[in-house]
Amino acid sequence: MVTKFEGCINCLVDVFHKYSKGGHPHAMNKEAFRKLIQTEYPELLTNPKNPKTVEDFLKEVDSNKDGLLGFEEYLFLLTRLMVDAHDASHDE
Repeated sequence: MVTKFEGCINCLVDVFHKYSKGGHPHAMNKEAFRKLIQTEYPELLTNPKNPKTVEDFLKEVDSNKDGLLGFEEYLFLLTRLMVDAHDASHDE
């Protein structure tokens, strides 16, 4: 039986694979990353406290500056989002 935590991890890996199927099997280009954000987390771009664009987020997490979002960079983004969600949970 898969635990809730294991299911969450599997889901995050599946989401990465769903959007990285374009030109590179292990990374997302800017358009795939845009589609991921717009489809999976549209509130991210409409946060009035932090008005950022897809390009802003990609620049922040694209550590090797290749214009792609690799899996480790994706994990960095997820970590940032989870820290923000955790902080927000204490504001409620």
